[in-house]
Amino acid sequence: MLLCREGGSEFLTDLTAFVNMTLVGRCPSDVARYFFGGRLLALNKKSGGSRPIAIGFTLRRLVSKCANIHGVNHLKSFLQPRQLGVGTAGGCEAAIHAARRYIESLPVIM
Repeated sequence: MLLCREGGSEFLTDLTAFVNMTLVGRCPSDVARYFFGGRLLALNKKSGGSRPIAIGFTLRRLVSKCANIHGVNHLKSFLQPRQLGVGTAGGCEAAIHAARRYIESLPVIM
């Protein structure tokens, strides 16, 4: 939709305005019940019974991602280098590999 020559730039402008409106808490109340809701599906388990799966509304997920990117950009300077899960690409994986190497280097006690 963004690549559409006729309305792509207008769509981006309107989408940005909608995201910003939602982030400042001005989502219209008649839209909010749909926007903050989700679709609930029941998947069958192999062991019997069902597993409920909720799928959030796509635009709400987009707004959430925008808010998270903004938050991460502000928080990473406070959290790095002690906390590797926010703002550090591959940080969690690096911590796991470092912990594994440390544990493997410990002497075996019998």
